[in-house]
Amino acid sequence: MHGLFVSAIFTTLFVFVNGDFSGAFQNHLKSKYGAGTHEALTRSDIGGGGSFGGGSNGNVKHKPVIVVHGITNSAGHFARIQQFFKSHGYSDNEIYGTTYGDAGKTNVLFVTMSCHYMKVIRMMIITVNEYTNSKVNVMGYSMGSPVARKAILGGRCVDTGEELGGSLTNRVDTFVGVAGANFGSALCVFPFGSCNTNNGMHCTSSFLADINARQRYEATNKIFTIYSTNDDKVGYMSCGRKASAIIGENGAFEKQGMNHDQLMFDTVALQFNLVTFGHA
Repeated sequence: MHGLFVSAIFTTLFVFVNGDFSGAFQNHLKSKYGAGTHEALTRSDIGGGGSFGGGSNGNVKHKPVIVVHGITNSAGHFARIQQFFKSHGYSDNEIYGTTYGDAGKTNVLFVTMSCHYMKVIRMMIITVNEYTNSKVNVMGYSMGSPVARKAILGGRCVDTGEELGGSLTNRVDTFVGVAGANFGSALCVFPFGSCNTNNGMHCTSSFLADINARQRYEATNKIFTIYSTNDDKVGYMSCGRKASAIIGENGAFEKQGMNHDQLMFDTVALQFNLVTFGHA
């Protein structure tokens, strides 16, 4: 019963987009980084919606935005974010997404912040940065916020001991965490599965201790968070801390009455302003 309850809470309905990276960006991935990186980022294996972005070339007017999805999602689940940016002046080569997990094949109760996820997001940041010759902006949603933060931080993975490499801070201009589980999830009462104390979302996990031990590495310019007092998945407080806060952030935007999904999708105009203009 407990498992069904938690699973139901984590389940989300999304508008889905069936797309992949553009041909030009895929060619860039293949020619510069090889077939392995191309496959890992394009994610054609999940049957559509594995990635988006790229345009016809890397010439950009806006700093490109990378969307980092949450637990059990895929890039395609964030179509409305992509479409909002495109309808407000961004081009296809200025907003990107990839899928770092298995897009929901693994039960939500057992999804952890695997070292592989950080490797994928690091590759995404590096390849977009080099394709566009521009710093990028990163928007991390739900579990995607701590995943993106560790990807930028680099260093050793707590689950495998693998070395990710150095910090990517200098490649990132602005970071926005939306409904992020930065200090864990209030739903993580029992430390098992996705809530384990190694690479899970329990507030005492080694993963969260690692990403919260340092400050101001998420971006060179500005760091923002958006969270709600009524978040029904991450929660508002976790072990006495605001669950979505980031130490050293430039601005925090607290919403009243929004649930987790509303927070991610109904604050898109605010997200747009933060990465485009650096303020609300």
